[in-house]
Formats: sequence, structure tokens, C-alpha cells
Amino acid sequence: MITAFLIYTRLFESPLRQISQAMTQVQSCAAASERVFEFLAEEEMEDESAKTQRIEHVRGEVEFRHVKFAYPSAPEKEIIHDFSVKVKPGQKVAIVGPTGAGKTTMVNLLMRFFEPTGGSILIDGVPTENIPRSNVHSQFGMVLQDTWLFEGTVRENLLYNTEGVTDEEMIRACKACGIHNFIQALPQGYDSVLRDNTAISAGQKQLMTIARAMIQNSPMLILDEATSSVDTRTEIVTQQAMDRLTDKRTSFVIAHRLSTIKNADIILVMRDGDIVEQGNHEELLKLNGFYAELHNSQFEQAS
Repeated sequence: MITAFLIYTRLFESPLRQISQAMTQVQSCAAASERVFEFLAEEEMEDESAKTQRIEHVRGEVEFRHVKFAYPSAPEKEIIHDFSVKVKPGQKVAIVGPTGAGKTTMVNLLMRFFEPTGGSILIDGVPTENIPRSNVHSQFGMVLQDTWLFEGTVRENLLYNTEGVTDEEMIRACKACGIHNFIQALPQGYDSVLRDNTAISAGQKQLMTIARAMIQNSPMLILDEATSSVDTRTEIVTQQAMDRLTDKRTSFVIAHRLSTIKNADIILVMRDGDIVEQGNHEELLKLNGFYAELHNSQFEQAS
């Protein structure tokens, strides 16, 4: 009887495995299709051809003036409540707080991915609602938590959407980020093609995106959890590269690891859509408030 059961199992094991794999693929396809149809159902952005005002030679002064925001799908649920802060050119601003506090929403508003439901955001004194989105976007370089590299050469990935960059400038950025030797060790160096099976670590991917932002040379920067996907040792190298990237540029850093933003000029502590504390690292620790609570909880976890 046992022999018969083993024979039965072997006969049907392969088809069952195939059915299971097929079901997994169907579920992945259904999820992807849902996202595609959600994208197609989104309303078109307003025509901005009539907006002729532009900002050029940006100094990097940014002001949030009594900004309020609620998603169009839930206008009664206000996410940001009367948010105000003025950032001087070249300052490094860190935005910290628990999940759902409104950190990423603030950056989305700054980039005009969403429009405030109240108040205004100004760059060098010009309200961003008066400027075409493309002009606003061109003022910012971005390094995000999710790194992205496409199939193409290292050079093409680094120079993405940036023209007139010399080899010397590209190599200088890669040396500043500590990835020049790694790239040189690839079969064709900067002309090596990156594919899905190319051996490249999460830290190396993140350093390449930082080098890309450095090459882009935008006057302002947004760094969204840029070190969260790397280990502690790689974080040190990544942080050094980010410090070089943000030097003399107005930058907004969304951070989960508070150890990465101790040198920020301003730390905005958010909770439930409000700035509950504001200051530098030492000042906020002396307050012994919400920031100190977040800092101490991370320190206890690390120890």
C-alpha cells in the first residue's frame, strides 16, 4: 500500500507543481494588470501651456507657507495641517517621524506631484503653482529608497537624461562615490552592459544612483530613505557619498535611521501631519521630546 502511495505521489507531483507555479504567475499577472488599469484610469494633468513663468539660476530658497493637503479621494481627511517652514539656500533639511506622519507627502507636494489644498510652496520667492511642472522637476535631483538601473551600459545608466557630460566629469563623480574601481573591474568598464544577472550589490546600485544625481548637478536634492536598503558597513560609504552630493545644495532628506541625519542644518520632526519639533540634532535631544524618544528607541534596538 505504501508503494502504491509513493507511485501515486510521483505520478501527480509534477503536474501539481506546474499548476502551483501557474497559479502564482496568474496572481502576479492579475496584480500587475490591476496597477496598469489604475494608472490608465487616472485623470490627465491640467494643461500648463499657458504658464510662461520659469525659475532659472536657482539659489535654493524654499518656503512652505501654511500648506495643507488632503487626497482628492478623501478630501475630508487632511494629511498635512498648516505646515510652514523656510529653508535657506544650501541648507540640509531632514524630515523624520513615524510611518504615516506625512514625510513623503511633503516631498510629493514640493515636486508638484500633488497640489496643496491650502497655502503655497515657493522656490526663490516664486509660487510653484505658477511654474510648469517640468520646470520644477528640472531643479531637483533625486535619490530614492528603491534604486533603479535599466538594461544598458554603465555609462548610459549614469548619464541618463543628462547631456554634455565629459568622461572626466563622469569618472570624477564615480570616484567621489567610491565605485570607479568596481566599474573598472567590469569586463568593458564603463561600456559594460548591465543585465538582470549582472553581479551588483544593493550598495553598489545605490552608489550608482548617487553618482547619477551628482552628474545631473541639480541645484536642489531630494533623498528619500536612500540608505535603508544597505547594510551598516555600506551605509557609512553611502553616507559619505551623500554628504559630498549635498554639499552647498539645498537638500531634503527623508530618513528612518536617525544616525544618518545628525549633521542636518534643520531637522523637522513630523507627527500626524504637523511639525511637532524643529532644530538641529543637539537641540532636539536637549528638548527630551518626541525626537529624543525616536532617537533613544533606535539606539536601544541597535544595542
